[in-house]
Amino acid sequence: MKKFFLYFIPLCTLALFIFVMNSGSLLKQPLSKEDQLYESIYQIETNVKEKAWKKANKNINYAEAAWKKIVRRIQFSVEKEYIIDLNGTLSRIKGGIAARDDKAIMEEVYYFYELWHNLAK
Repeated sequence: MKKFFLYFIPLCTLALFIFVMNSGSLLKQPLSKEDQLYESIYQIETNVKEKAWKKANKNINYAEAAWKKIVRRIQFSVEKEYIIDLNGTLSRIKGGIAARDDKAIMEEVYYFYELWHNLAK
């Protein structure tokens, strides 16, 4: 019985670590109504095209809150550089909305899409 636990516990621990390190693409998906980041960025894109700045401001605040929830889930399975890049992109989108600079926002939105698709690959 001791030999069983001697091998079983380290094997289970190793399997758990492997699962966590490879679960980023699964964990970045929305798990509730409060963490739908990709959809909120898409809404921001639509708001900017329609020049609906109040809606865009509301959506970027939601996106930042959603990102904070997602980061907690994926922090062990995603490279830190991607997390930093996505934080910067969201900040630049927020700044663009405050300045009402639709061209800068659209550049950052499409950069966000690229980062999001490459996240945890």
